[in-house]
Amino acid sequence: MVLKNIARAVKNIYKPPITRRYPEVPSELPDRFRGLQKLDKSKCIGCGICANTCPNSAIKIVRARVSPDSDKTRWFPAIDIGHCLFCGLCIDQCPHGALSSTKVYTTGVIRWTHEELLYTPDMLAREVPVGENGE
Repeated sequence: MVLKNIARAVKNIYKPPITRRYPEVPSELPDRFRGLQKLDKSKCIGCGICANTCPNSAIKIVRARVSPDSDKTRWFPAIDIGHCLFCGLCIDQCPHGALSSTKVYTTGVIRWTHEELLYTPDMLAREVPVGENGE
């Protein structure tokens, strides 16, 4: 067994390393990757279909401001990212395409308390910063 491992190491000594240098070098994600959701408030009608289709009941419909500089409120989805399966059913069932999937998966998701994982409509619409780089 030891000789087999030494032979394998000698054989691969001039090949480029195959280990990933994450997080220094981010991994390349496929086109259909489902990361943190993004909400387009102008398209959302607050129908609640996303909340009804969520298999983990991670989505609740809450009242929130229509825009940051407006006092008018409407119904929008709020997502508990700690319970989200990232299955994409909410995105598929949205009749107006208000919810979409992004490629954000670590900067906006890694949190230490459950309250930080409750994403309000303002956070989903990226009106307030979500991650370290504001994405």
